[in-house]
Amino acid sequence: MCGIVGFNFQNRELLENMKTSIKHRGPDDNGSYIDEFMSLGHVRLSILELSKLGHQPMSFENYVLVYNGEIYNFEEIKKELESFGYTFKSHSDTEVLLKSYHKWGKRAVEKFRGMFAFAVYDKESKKLIIFRDRVGVKPLYYFFDGNNFLFASELRALRVYKKFDIDKTSLAKFFQYGYIGRDKSIFSGIKKLLPGHYLEFDLKNKSLKIEKYWDVKEYFRENKKSEEEIIDELESILIEGIKYRMKSDAPVGVFLSGGVDSSLVAAVLQKHYGNIHTFTIGFKEEKYNEAHYAKKVARHIGSNHTERFLEMSEAKEILKNFVDIYDEPFGDSSGIPTYLVSRVAKENGVKVVLSADGGDELFCGYERYWWSYGLGGKFEKLPFKKLFSKAIGLSENLLLNVPIKNMEHKLGFLKELLKSDSWEDIYETILKQYREDIKLLGLDEVKEPKDYFRFGEKIHPMQAMMLWDFYNYLPDDILVKVDRATMANSIEGREPLLDNKLIEYTASIPFEYKYKNNESKYILKKVLERYLPKELIYRKKQGFGIPMTEWFRSDLIKLFEEYFSNDEIINMEYPRKLLKEFKSGKYVNINKLWFVLVYKMWKEKYY
Repeated sequence: MCGIVGFNFQNRELLENMKTSIKHRGPDDNGSYIDEFMSLGHVRLSILELSKLGHQPMSFENYVLVYNGEIYNFEEIKKELESFGYTFKSHSDTEVLLKSYHKWGKRAVEKFRGMFAFAVYDKESKKLIIFRDRVGVKPLYYFFDGNNFLFASELRALRVYKKFDIDKTSLAKFFQYGYIGRDKSIFSGIKKLLPGHYLEFDLKNKSLKIEKYWDVKEYFRENKKSEEEIIDELESILIEGIKYRMKSDAPVGVFLSGGVDSSLVAAVLQKHYGNIHTFTIGFKEEKYNEAHYAKKVARHIGSNHTERFLEMSEAKEILKNFVDIYDEPFGDSSGIPTYLVSRVAKENGVKVVLSADGGDELFCGYERYWWSYGLGGKFEKLPFKKLFSKAIGLSENLLLNVPIKNMEHKLGFLKELLKSDSWEDIYETILKQYREDIKLLGLDEVKEPKDYFRFGEKIHPMQAMMLWDFYNYLPDDILVKVDRATMANSIEGREPLLDNKLIEYTASIPFEYKYKNNESKYILKKVLERYLPKELIYRKKQGFGIPMTEWFRSDLIKLFEEYFSNDEIINMEYPRKLLKEFKSGKYVNINKLWFVLVYKMWKEKYY
């Protein structure tokens, strides 16, 4: 894995400083290319082709390439290119990518099965083309002011160029969702290249255009095969995608939670390769601890298992570095154990880890999908615009099913749900932490466009929710978390469940096989039955949560007190009121306090 930077002018000092800012992404090697029109930089973590033959920037004829990622099927593409007369000096996928672009141009990306963000500079046409992988496993940020264009793998590299203002709309998104979605970043003027898109910058005319090259919606055509046939085909594609991600000249391990997705990845790997190394993080607080499930899976498949328990003292140490790991406000507290499990993997000599993200978004795994849909069906029968008093009668039937433990908070949450006109509104309300009360921070609530949920063809509402998460939560929360946590430890994270062939096939599976008989991930669990006993598969989903409330009711409360000072952008009166209630023992949504703490720590560090 690597990091890339570049800009459309000459400044060697800036280029070196930008590379230095992301050196953790590639401590093994670095390189630069500078000419009159373009400056390109690269830092390298050596995974394939450990020799200098994999050095970047890499040139071939009129093209210069910087590349972050892995093309897992590069050997097949290499053979195809050799049939056209191409020769190769290295064993690296970088050289295959570069010569693929030379042969097929932009259409080369259609052949790539992997994760990537790469930039190709054409010295003849004076154009720069930047691609980001289909799902957004690898990050890519850019800035263009009409004259100067810069890009980088992480925000911190662009901040070397100049200081940017905080975007208040992005900040509001952070407080609502805990992450900043789609093409926005925390800084005004800096954008993310969306997954499945490419950017073309004309260096002579200084013009920029962005095009989409892939979209999962194009693969929603219903598979008419039987359940057993779909199970067979799904397993075959899963095995192929997992095997591809074992291609490495460095040791490989697996993050194992004991849930369906990671258990399947670990079981398939152990069956086909044997003696794999699995890693788990546990907690002494039992209701958050899944380590015993992971241990049972590891014992059954026979993996070399390492388990580490995260205690508050170690969490406090990681928390101090949280804003170094995630260089814009990031509210997913599971980033703390993700960082630790990455560190444990590195301590055990592993340089590549397989993570099992994406299963929930592809196979209907989140409880909020069926909860929103079921609740939406009840709400649609109510005259929303008329009598709010009906909330009381309805609440008696629904409150027990609301996925919030505190009854007072349930009532307040239900009041907000009752303002919803549709399941789309209900789902958006469920996703948000700060809702209407974001105005008490001095920010405006951000309403997402409804076309996120409307995809031109009739699909199940829960499928639409899954797609919303696929376009938003997955790339901008889950994959950011894994990329930054692994890269901060200079190891590479790979995502076998996000193989594009698997995603495309999964899109064709009828929804009734994803959620059947009140069982989420139905078809995926049927595949897993071929590897694990049912008692290890069919249990209540727990999720990768951490004991935030318990920790912050003890020693970590001092962090809130330290950082809850006045702020020139947000009004701190409301967070201080929440903190006072929290300290008195009242129920408070801990995420509201946590998000403010993360923002204040980030702002002190970066702004």
